[in-house]
Amino acid sequence: MQTYYNRTNMVRFDYGVILVESLKNTSSFLDAKAVARAHKLSPSLMEKVAQDFRKVGWLESRRGSGGGYRLVKNINLKEIMDFFNPQYKFCPIIRKL
Repeated sequence: MQTYYNRTNMVRFDYGVILVESLKNTSSFLDAKAVARAHKLSPSLMEKVAQDFRKVGWLESRRGSGGGYRLVKNINLKEIMDFFNPQYKFCPIIRKL
């Protein structure tokens, strides 16, 4: 039986949910690596997820002291899920269309 999900994207999805939920609780900039360490996760992977979210316009970033990321757009769980596992990859019937 063929597997229709990507384990790497599942992990990145988990990181994305944790990052977004952490950012929803503040209006200031948060360091993605600090969020990862607080949850005992990989700081480098959390940073990559934050960069991906910044590229699509969900996060704003700032360098230097007091820098990090903050939410620009209110993101829901479905948007994060669709970002990492678009429906055409998830559903074999849709992939054939």
